[in-house]
Formats: sequence, C-alpha cells, structure tokens
Amino acid sequence: MEVQSQTQTILIPGGLGYIGSHTVIELVEVLVHKKTKLPGSQYKVLIIDDLSNTTTAVIPRLNEILRKSCPGKTENFFEFEKVDIRNLPEMEAIFQSKIDKKEPINYIIHFAAKKAVGESMQIPLEYFDNNLVGSLNLLKCMEKFGCKNFIFSSSATVYGNNGNCKETDPLMFANTYGCTKLCVEYMLQSTSMCKRDWRIISLRYFNPCGAHESGTIGEDPSSYPNNLFPFLEEVVVGKRERLNVFGNDYKTKDGTGVRDYIHVVDLAKAHLSALDKLKDIEGYEVYNLGTGTGYSVLDIVNTYSKVIGREIPHKIVERRPGDIDISQCVPEKANRELNWKAEKTLEDMCRDSYKWKSQNPNGYKEQ
Repeated sequence: MEVQSQTQTILIPGGLGYIGSHTVIELVEVLVHKKTKLPGSQYKVLIIDDLSNTTTAVIPRLNEILRKSCPGKTENFFEFEKVDIRNLPEMEAIFQSKIDKKEPINYIIHFAAKKAVGESMQIPLEYFDNNLVGSLNLLKCMEKFGCKNFIFSSSATVYGNNGNCKETDPLMFANTYGCTKLCVEYMLQSTSMCKRDWRIISLRYFNPCGAHESGTIGEDPSSYPNNLFPFLEEVVVGKRERLNVFGNDYKTKDGTGVRDYIHVVDLAKAHLSALDKLKDIEGYEVYNLGTGTGYSVLDIVNTYSKVIGREIPHKIVERRPGDIDISQCVPEKANRELNWKAEKTLEDMCRDSYKWKSQNPNGYKEQ
C-alpha cells in the first residue's frame, strides 16, 4: 500500500458517539505511542458528527483521558467538525480541505448511523435515509478524493434470527435497522468487486456495553434508550423505578433473550486490529466481534446485582417487535486473522458500566 502523503488523516464519522469515542481513545493512544502497523509516520484524527445522538461535551472528556495516557504531547489529539454525512457538498468540502492542507483523508472508520432496533420499526424511512445515504456519500467522497481504505461499523442483526453466527452464514434481517446494515454491506461488497484497489472491512458487532475504566466516558443516548445496559444504569442510579424485561417466552434457558455482550473497549481495540489488517487484504472482508458467549437478560441482571451489591428491581413485560431469541457470536475468524480477542469479562462490563453511571448520573449533561 503506497503512502500518499507524509501526513495522513483518519476520518471517524460518528466519532463522538458511544463506540466511536472509545475507539478515538484507543486510536490516538496507539498513534501517539507509535504502536500501529499503518504505513507512514504521521497521522491526524478527524472526528465528524451531526450530534444527533451525542454532544460536544464528550470532547473535553476525551482530552482529559488522553492527557493522562499521552503525556508530553503538545499538539491537539484530534480535530472535530460538526457535519451530517448526508450533506454531500459539506462532506466534499471537508475532503478537499484536508487535501489543500496536504493531510488527505486516506482511512475512514465509519460509525455514523441510527442504531435502535425498536425505533427502526417505527420510523423505517428515516433509518434508510440516515444509514444508507450517509454511507453512500462517504463512498462517493472516497472515489472523488482518492481514499481507498474503509472500515464499516456493521451489526450482528444481518444474521437475522440465527443463534450462533459465523461470517459464512446466510444473511437476512428481522428488523429495519438490520436491513439498513445489510444493504450497506452489500453496497460495500459490490463496490469492492469493481474497485480492486479499495480495501474494505465490515465489522459485525454483537452487543457493546460497559464504559472506559476511568468512568469518564460511556453510553449516553440522547433519545429514549433502546438496549439493555442504559436502562440498567438508569435503574441503579434511581432514575427509573425498575427494569422492564421485554418478554420471557423466547426459546432460551430462562425465556429471556440471549445476546453476546462485548465490552466497548475490547470492541474499540478490534477496530485498530482491523486498521492494521487493511494493508494485507484485497477487496472486502468481514469479521464478527464478540466473546462467543451468550448471556440472557436475567443473567445480566443477576451479574449486575452481584457487582453493585444489591438487587435490581425488574418486571417482565410484553416483548418488542423485531427482537430475536438468540444472537451469539462465533469470533474465530477475528481471533485468527486480526490477532484480536475480547478480554474483558461480564463482571468487567457491569462494573465499568456502573462506575460510568454512578459518577455521571446525568450522562454528559451538567450535574
């Protein structure tokens, strides 16, 4: 892979979101400490975000963590631009600006998307508009400005109702969110067949949870939370009376849905492994990111209760449309080819989640 410039830019759409912000921390740290296998010697990190599900209050938190882990660095750790990736002229202006500064965008790690399963079933067209159009615009900018390296934040929902998911399994969807991810994957795969010098990796996440061990950054959805851990966090700090468990009639050991949960820091580190892998691939590759172990909703509730030393009140309620019985990862390909493996335990996930929320009961809002 040829080096196009002494200074290259890594673009991170959605970089102030939950997974994006944790990846920024891990990425900047390996760049500063020169632990990356990327060709070239100088890199800049550019975050873009439309702030629809996050806030600029994340920025000083990121800098606080990085000042401690990267002492002695005098330049800015990263740059930020507020932009909606659906706005193609604004996106083109950003790519052109970086070329003018002799800091071309040569890598993209794409997080920007709506991601709530339940919400996607209520406003499907907004999901297609946001997730498909935004991704298409990034590819258009890559073509126009010579960027050839792309990592896509995909999802296990592309497997539909499939219990133990391998990358070679048939692809399908059980909800609109999963459909948007699958559509983008097909778009990436097809594009890579036509543009032989592009290198694209899709990372199929299972269920991210937890937070940075410092408790400084974590998950803070701007709208109604649609997954388990944010609900749990609100219950344990007294913002909700109890946790609603959506259904107990799934085909699982205790009737509640089973998911493969992965600590967000393990997930962030996987993106760095994928970034290093790009130089070794041709075309398109896909990797599952998970632990390989499934936990039910009640497993999570019981473990969280054990970690914090008190029972978490919960109640069984009607199941949600679009939810599936089991989503569990077979991560062997990522373990083998990316030299990556999830290291943190379920107790770590619950402990770091609780530390984040107990220190920041209002999230990134002023206390």
